[in-house]
Amino acid sequence: MKRILIVGAHSDDPIIGAGGTARELAKIGNHVAVVSVCGDRIAGYEEAIRLLGAEPIHFDFSYGDIPDEKLSQLLREFFNNFKPDIIFTHWGNEILYDHGVVSQNVLKVARLYEKEVFFFEIPASSLEFTFDVAVDISESFDFKKRAIEVMKEAFDERVFREEVYPSIVYPSGFRGIQVGCKFAEVFKHAGSRFPLSPFRRRLLKLEDL
Repeated sequence: MKRILIVGAHSDDPIIGAGGTARELAKIGNHVAVVSVCGDRIAGYEEAIRLLGAEPIHFDFSYGDIPDEKLSQLLREFFNNFKPDIIFTHWGNEILYDHGVVSQNVLKVARLYEKEVFFFEIPASSLEFTFDVAVDISESFDFKKRAIEVMKEAFDERVFREEVYPSIVYPSGFRGIQVGCKFAEVFKHAGSRFPLSPFRRRLLKLEDL
């Protein structure tokens, strides 16, 4: 069993970026913890994350107000206690300040602990996202949709209808088409501190061909 940590700036981000993967990892016996760095706008968050088979956690920061040093210190304390093996977090090139701050600080702390990192995409905000890892979430796609529906009251009605829910439904199908399954989530593998090898996941085992 591995200890998996998924960190998003806001309560919907981990579900959008890695909700199906969270459930797939939990299904095979891993301990999956999902962190929302912001503790506001989290109506339904705990129920949604438990629906995915994961442990819900939130910090007490607010939208647009995530001080670097305070977040870095809190992440170090959390890493010391949870001891994650693998981390998922935001892509670094983001138009939303909160996403970028979380990505930078999670990566910084993960490097200190020599942990493997994967970046997820948020369709509404990730710029120039590229991926080299895909996870088939076909069996967990309905759970991903149900999880975000549980959180509907956390959002403005228009934002949920026009931005949040479409970010769940459409990218998973599109990425599935790209990689050859019904629904998929995709990630950029950032390696671990040793070795620092950004393309390591592209290495093929010839015996598997």
